[in-house]
Amino acid sequence: MKQTIFTIATLLMLVVPAALGQAPMNTQPAPEIKTETTDPADVVDIEPSVNIVDAEEPLFEPETRYVADEFFVPLRETPCPRCKIVHWGIKSGTQVTLLNLRDGWGLVETSKGYKGWMEEQFIALTPSGKELLEASNTELIRVKTNAEQLNKTISELEQDIDALKQTVTELQEDKQVLNRQLLDVVGLNSDPVALNEQNQTLVKQNHILQSDNDVLIAEVEILENDRRNQSYLYGGLTVFLGALLVVLIPRLKGRKRLSEWG
Repeated sequence: MKQTIFTIATLLMLVVPAALGQAPMNTQPAPEIKTETTDPADVVDIEPSVNIVDAEEPLFEPETRYVADEFFVPLRETPCPRCKIVHWGIKSGTQVTLLNLRDGWGLVETSKGYKGWMEEQFIALTPSGKELLEASNTELIRVKTNAEQLNKTISELEQDIDALKQTVTELQEDKQVLNRQLLDVVGLNSDPVALNEQNQTLVKQNHILQSDNDVLIAEVEILENDRRNQSYLYGGLTVFLGALLVVLIPRLKGRKRLSEWG
């Protein structure tokens, strides 16, 4: 607004003196009034941004991955990055023999006879992580196997210990029985009167048993005699019956013949 008023005042100062025949006043030219115009072609509708790449690519589920540590290092004829290659790639983790070092390069030789230069940064004092992991896994398997064997041995030893405990318990019980018997014997030996009475009782029981044995022997002899007499009796009866049959059979035959003739 101020700029517009200033412009109108300047024009009046120029036009009014000219109409009155007066020379125009020495004034500076009016500055150009710059108005900003907007080209309709430059007007762009602002819309929410859309990631075209994300829209075109298919959905992918995130996964856990690892960067591989396996690579191949070329062997060169001389220690420089553009020198002739004598072997296209020594696999990481390969065991080599270091023969010399020069300007960040190392002269190495493999077990297969390949010899050349490779950058010193690829020559390590220890095997690669992959080989160390494989060695660790192998050692872990060996340790687990040994642990299983040890657990098995421990289980067997525990069973043996239980068996030994049971044997010890049985032996202790037998020991207690023997101790009681020993105390009884010691008690008898310490009392001669009781020991004498026990001996006399045993002698009496021995005599009674001897008498019973004699009676049994006599009864056995009587039974044997009875059996012998019965045998003799049975033998005599058998002989008598045989003789009787010898006498009667011919007579019975003669009567039968007479009956047939009559």
